[in-house]
Amino acid sequence: MPTSLPISSRSMSASRVLRAYLIEAKYEFLHKLRTPMFVIPFLLLPGGLYLLIGLLVLHGHVASAVVALMLAGFCVFAAAGPALFGIGCPLALERDSGLFTLKRALPAPKGAYLVAKTIVAVAFAALAMGTVFVTARFAGNMPLNASQVFAFAAVTVAGTVSLCALGLWIGVHSSGAAAPGLTQLIYLPMLYLSGLFFPLPKTLLSWAAIWPAFHIEQLALRAGHVGQSAFFDPKLSIAILFAITTVFGGLAMRRLARAG
Repeated sequence: MPTSLPISSRSMSASRVLRAYLIEAKYEFLHKLRTPMFVIPFLLLPGGLYLLIGLLVLHGHVASAVVALMLAGFCVFAAAGPALFGIGCPLALERDSGLFTLKRALPAPKGAYLVAKTIVAVAFAALAMGTVFVTARFAGNMPLNASQVFAFAAVTVAGTVSLCALGLWIGVHSSGAAAPGLTQLIYLPMLYLSGLFFPLPKTLLSWAAIWPAFHIEQLALRAGHVGQSAFFDPKLSIAILFAITTVFGGLAMRRLARAG
């Protein structure tokens, strides 16, 4: 009988594991970049909307502090789209078509497929937010300095991981046909009820705390010293975002382990 290989011979080295993750992320990024239905809405629309509403309609009619808060709201809006839609809807479609089952059968590190999707979703969130900053800069109405932009962007990108976990949960609990509608049912109310674009009335203010986008914006406003609208306890915001990431990510991974 042939002698079985030792465990060390069958295991992958750390460099090969890292390379496998990077390759998976690279091709996932190229796949997204070559999909017009993903690139156009999430990379071009936020900057265009900010140019139309924030600059052309309200230009010269509002104070610079209000422009800064509007810019912050559009940046969170831009980052939330790719983070939420970039995982849930594609994953649901790939589960329906059997591609996810094929991916799990390939000789690749466990989790590389989902980690790559998360990395790419966060990367596109950063790119989408960058389009808003670039629009504001070249339109001559950038109310933030370089350090404010960097701090705000870094916190916002980190916060979108919670939305990625929520998207993952949607992707493993719904079909490919139902995933876009379910995501919209979360995404659209979250945009308006998080107070990203206008101050919420007192009757709705207490409900804003249930939305991840609200906490992402609150933390980003504090980090970037943007305006005076950050009023929520930052420690509580961090705890809530961590809980959302852990709970929804854990539930999604549990279902994938059981049902695929």
